[in-house]
Amino acid sequence: MSVTNCTSCGAAVTIKNRFSKILVCEYCGTHHRIKDGSIDIIGKFAKLADFPSLLKPGSTGTILGSPFTALGRIRYNYGGGFFDEWFVDLDGDKGWLTDDEGSWSLYNDLYEAVDIPDIGQVKAGQNIMVGDKKVMIKEKGKAVVEGAEGELYFYVEPGSEIIYFDAVSEGRKIAIEISDNEVEVFSGRPVLKRDIIVN
Repeated sequence: MSVTNCTSCGAAVTIKNRFSKILVCEYCGTHHRIKDGSIDIIGKFAKLADFPSLLKPGSTGTILGSPFTALGRIRYNYGGGFFDEWFVDLDGDKGWLTDDEGSWSLYNDLYEAVDIPDIGQVKAGQNIMVGDKKVMIKEKGKAVVEGAEGELYFYVEPGSEIIYFDAVSEGRKIAIEISDNEVEVFSGRPVLKRDIIVN
């Protein structure tokens, strides 16, 4: 943990997780990139609308019996609604808990810099190779980063657009997110609301 000051409003802010790459000031919404223990201002996120949620930054509890701390979240707007991705410290490791309008999934494996075949041609129902994994695409869509709060594991700018795929492979849920900067592939499983116990 390290304490520093927001480069915009001067408030004391704390970087809680060694994996964090982005910190959003809870006071003014300024978006900072974390590099070598210091922070550089990138821009501002709009304050997230206060939709009901099980979690908030700093929430602790257990997911499927493993202790967790919620560090931060990104909200995506896909036109027909929203979904949130929570960056969590999962028993000392990194994880992502997604809330798609009450449907929860836990992802604890991340594969970065994976090649995806021509994404413009990929359709729902199709099998594709993602790295060395054969995955079946269940859904494809576009979403815009609506806002964020707390600490995040990967770099993202307000208003940036992603292409996303929901898929399955070898009995695991696969989430693929493609932005201008990178391709990220997450592997995990669905969880029920009752599997998430908040203190």
